[in-house]
Amino acid sequence: MKFGQTPKKAWHSTHELENGYNKLTSRLNRLMILDHVWNQLVGNKKRFWVLKAVKEDTLYVQVKVSVAKNELIARRQQLIAELNKHFDKPWISKIEIQ
Repeated sequence: MKFGQTPKKAWHSTHELENGYNKLTSRLNRLMILDHVWNQLVGNKKRFWVLKAVKEDTLYVQVKVSVAKNELIARRQQLIAELNKHFDKPWISKIEIQ
């Protein structure tokens, strides 16, 4: 801590944590979790399947090679199920291929 800087407030109850809750922070956390889980699930195929956007319940993926597109179509439902395991409520219901 620098000289003259006020120390950070220590939390004493969960009520104090709720007061600092921010919806933007929650959305960013969900996106970071999604990105991490996506990279773990697809492994080396992340070169061909690029996560581009999420809008409401739809995940948009850019596919660079047509063979990889066919594999993504085949694995679409499995990926959705695996992704949704990491969230308190199912979030992703569709994967759109670009």
